[in-house]
Amino acid sequence: MKLKSVAVALTLLLISSAIAYGLKNEAGLEKKVIAYMRKAFSIPADVKITMGNIVPSEVPGLNKSVINLSIGERKQTQDVYISKDGRFLILGKVFNLNEDPLKETWSKITIDGSPIRGNEHAKVTIVEFTDFECPFCGKAYSTVEDLLLRYAGKIRLVYKSFPLPMHPWAMKAAIGADCAYEQNHTAFWYFYDHLFQEQGAITPDNVVSKLKDYAKATKLNMGRFTTCLDKEQTKPMVERDIKEANSIGVGATPTFVINGRIIQGAQPEDAFVQAINEFLK
Repeated sequence: MKLKSVAVALTLLLISSAIAYGLKNEAGLEKKVIAYMRKAFSIPADVKITMGNIVPSEVPGLNKSVINLSIGERKQTQDVYISKDGRFLILGKVFNLNEDPLKETWSKITIDGSPIRGNEHAKVTIVEFTDFECPFCGKAYSTVEDLLLRYAGKIRLVYKSFPLPMHPWAMKAAIGADCAYEQNHTAFWYFYDHLFQEQGAITPDNVVSKLKDYAKATKLNMGRFTTCLDKEQTKPMVERDIKEANSIGVGATPTFVINGRIIQGAQPEDAFVQAINEFLK
């Protein structure tokens, strides 16, 4: 499933729906919105969907709310905007046309404390919000590797967790990778590489054993790693990344932010090259 982020001020991709209830009937409106989203995005029945309070938004004529998706402890949120007559639903974030869009996005991203690969002082920074179980992220992995070779010394890659709730082992993998990072920054990238390279062979049943194999291969302290993994001690790190992703309107993986410019999906390498070259001028 992909939840598509839509720029209200730029594209105004309005999803016409049969929402007939007004805001005076919030219970009815909530039911209609949830039913519409489940059908429109093929959200499985085992994914629980709830909707927060409907409140006035910063955009005249629109109210806003939050859609919460969860399977067990795995959660994802999606901002939504609703016309006051209850007729239109808009997904994503609002962009302020009076602000520089790149600076506005970049100001919400924190680099410190995140895994970094490449030249730490590079002119171009690629922030990757990714999900180790996502097949599109697996496809983008080879593109990112090619870019790091092509622009060696000129770019840096910053990893951010964004495990989607419908992927059963993605959260555990993200927690395990961050447990490795806590011990050894270089070890993290071994986890990163192998989780994508072996993505097709990993299952909810073997993900823990795979992570422990990676920990052994990188000579981590196994007692410390196992405790971190079992107690999910790095889950706050993952949740921090998810919160940051939500703040800039990320709703699908992979999503890349290059010096503030957002590129969503497993785009062709040329899309990245064009952006990188522009910032290297």
